[in-house]
Formats: sequence, C-alpha cells, structure tokens
Amino acid sequence: MAVRQKQKVLDTAYTHFKEFGLPLDIEYKSYVNIVGPKEALHVISVKRSFKAWKYLLHALRIKHPDLREKAPAPKPTTPKPAPKPKAAPSKPAKAEAKSED
Repeated sequence: MAVRQKQKVLDTAYTHFKEFGLPLDIEYKSYVNIVGPKEALHVISVKRSFKAWKYLLHALRIKHPDLREKAPAPKPTTPKPAPKPKAAPSKPAKAEAKSED
C-alpha cells in the first residue's frame, strides 16, 4: 500500500486514541465498541497498511510518544504512626495494698 495511505491510517488512529483517551494495549474489538463502527478504522485498511492491529499500535508508540501511558507518580513515603500501646489491665486495689507492705 502507498505510504500516503499508511500515514492516513496512522493519523486517523492517532486522532481517535487522543480524542477518546485509549490505551495503547487495547484490542481491536474494544476500540470499535468505544469509537463506533462508522468512525473506527476498517479492519481491511489496517490489514493493508500494517498487516495486523498490533503493528498499528506499535507504530503509534513509535511515532507519537505522547500517547504512551505516563507512569504513575510514586506516592510519597510517609512513616505510619506507631500503634498506640494498649492500656495494661488495672490490678485490683487489694493486690496493690499487699505489695506495699
């Protein structure tokens, strides 16, 4: 297939992924369900340009790095507060009186 056709398919896929916020590991069927069958890339055009859906996804990763999922920021590690010690059971008054003698 011509380079222009391949670029057109890639650009269309880029606009769909950007507009709908799709991840780069999505299956083709899920992509069609989200975008809609009328607007989605036809399977034949993907096959003619890239042979398979996975190669289109790979081309999107290479050509458009802004679509890559950003790694979540590491959570700040704050020390957990120490658990409060449990109150010791109080002794009966008689036991305290005997120990004082």
